[in-house]
Amino acid sequence: MIGVSCPSPFDVARVPSRWSPGELACLAALLTWVAGLCLAPISETDLFFRLKVGQEIWARHALLRRNLFSFTAPDHPDLDAAWAFELGLAAVHRIAGFAGIVVAKTAVICACFAGLFALCRRDGAPAWLSSIVLALAAQVMQERLVERPHIASFAGEVVILWGLRGARGRWSRGAWVAFAAAMLAWSNAHAGIFVGTGTLGLAALGWSRRDRAVSWRLLGMAGISGLAALATPLGWGILRYWELHLRIPRIHPVDEFRSATWRSDAATFAWLGALALAVLAAAARMRRRATTVIDTDGGPGRGGVAVGVGVGAGAELPAADLLPVTGMAILGGLSVRFAADAVLMSVPTLVRACTLVLGDGAPPLGARSPRQEVATALSIVALVALTAAPRAAQVRAGHPLIDLGIEESVVPLGALAFVERHGLRERMYNDFETGSYLVFEGYPRYRVFVDPRLPAYPEAFHALLGNFELTRAEWDGAMRDLGVQSALLTYAGVNRRVSWWDPDEWALVYRQDDARVFVRRLPRWRALIAELEIPATFSFTVENGTVTLPLDVQPGGSPVPPCEWQRRLGELWFELDGDRAGRAERAYRRALEPPGCLPSRAEEARLAAWLGSIDLTAGRLDAAIAHLSRALVLSPDDTRARAAHARALAGAGRLHEAAAEWTVVARTAQDPGLASVAATELRRLSMASP
Repeated sequence: MIGVSCPSPFDVARVPSRWSPGELACLAALLTWVAGLCLAPISETDLFFRLKVGQEIWARHALLRRNLFSFTAPDHPDLDAAWAFELGLAAVHRIAGFAGIVVAKTAVICACFAGLFALCRRDGAPAWLSSIVLALAAQVMQERLVERPHIASFAGEVVILWGLRGARGRWSRGAWVAFAAAMLAWSNAHAGIFVGTGTLGLAALGWSRRDRAVSWRLLGMAGISGLAALATPLGWGILRYWELHLRIPRIHPVDEFRSATWRSDAATFAWLGALALAVLAAAARMRRRATTVIDTDGGPGRGGVAVGVGVGAGAELPAADLLPVTGMAILGGLSVRFAADAVLMSVPTLVRACTLVLGDGAPPLGARSPRQEVATALSIVALVALTAAPRAAQVRAGHPLIDLGIEESVVPLGALAFVERHGLRERMYNDFETGSYLVFEGYPRYRVFVDPRLPAYPEAFHALLGNFELTRAEWDGAMRDLGVQSALLTYAGVNRRVSWWDPDEWALVYRQDDARVFVRRLPRWRALIAELEIPATFSFTVENGTVTLPLDVQPGGSPVPPCEWQRRLGELWFELDGDRAGRAERAYRRALEPPGCLPSRAEEARLAAWLGSIDLTAGRLDAAIAHLSRALVLSPDDTRARAAHARALAGAGRLHEAAAEWTVVARTAQDPGLASVAATELRRLSMASP
């Protein structure tokens, strides 16, 4: 039988059994890079509810079967497929806090990349190439290198990749037991084990025509993985869990379940594009180098041909290996939740393809050579330098070298302190992401409106949250039915629900940073609303996001005095546009129309002084004198208002009164510059007096 074959750089027998110091340094540099990406402040909100679940399981010695954390669906079943991860998370937090969680996550991810590095070296790829490709993979995966159960899937996928290689030889009983144990741990830590089952199934299909023994071995591994998926407290319920994660995002869009797009996921597309180009280039190169041999064994896959992507069997890049990688790439494109998994599981294929492209008949790429040692040294220097440079910049900027706390922007701590201080936590609406922290920080004292546990809420509830075409009346009716009395909204600039709170029914009482707090106009909140209501509502468009709309007309149910409403309205207009259109000025004038109406004499004095200065600048001297006189009656120690009053009097020809005011300013001003101006004006007035 005549077939196509070619020398393979993936001859394991030709790979050194021991790594050189340079290769070990390459691995160390890679792990330094990966650790640099992982050792960062916590930015993953799901961590908090996972931590609370783990704490509750430890306390109860049982899984949580119901949605204990929510007042909107307290009796709904809670399908928990990550209980083992949550137990470990709670244990680490109890021992070492949040910093310990970050370190533990980093250790798991570094172990995954070390396993991939070893796998690439086992295949005969050079250490420098393995470390560079893996470093790029970590960069592409960075958004998913967070404190969530899917890092258990990363570890399980590394086991699967090793299993795909090991299936080409005979397995001992111990190897089968170890594989089954790994799959069992995976299935109880994260529901993503179906990725392993599917990958092994596709690999078995790919090998079915090339080597039946390997195919049956892979089918056995897929069977073990599938049985492990059922060997959890959910049992067959895992099927419903998976099905809910397919159905719920269709009625309640969640970002991590969306399809990949060029705009948001360019790095993933670039990676997959590089993978495709490398495989095609390897196929073309090996096709050119192929030689004709005689197959004396007479069987495909044993010295003959079994061609995959145009590459001979000896090139070790057959379609049998490309099929599962293609399946993962498709899955990652359909759901960005699995994009990082697709990148991780394609690393060995990309490294092998690049090795084939770089091979030129010189000593095996796994062996040591001057060229390899230079490349190894350069890769080490590059990875260490690229890791150290950002950290050094942090230190120069006054930040700690390593910050293992919670990212400040993740949790609206100011808004949370506000609602806690004013007793607004009970029956409070909250957004999806914030609910996770509210569960951790508030349960069992408080229960949340919603949190990120998708299967823990009924589909009708998800349909409500996924409907972006609701009117204010429909939204308010839903909130009444659910008993909501207050609301904390985050990401206000892009959160369309901020615009759904009807000011006739809800008062805005907090507006800072990117958070908004509303309370229903109930008698129990009347005093709070009178003290803190902000005269604003909001609109939302996809093009412009959220826009703040000051309320010129005060809602009928507002307990704020009308003049105080105008003062707050003026403050808001001044904040929004700097009074470029004069709206703040008009609101302030309305606020001062009934003398003594404002509850604060200091505020009345401040506004009167400000308006007096505006009138003075505009040449309205009589109005300026009136406003500034009013300010000085309320605040006689305001030397700047008195100086403005003096200028207005002088402009109106009342020179003696102006001189008297300047005399007071010269005597009492704390600002030397203002005192000097007063002295100059007194000299000028004395010269101008008859």
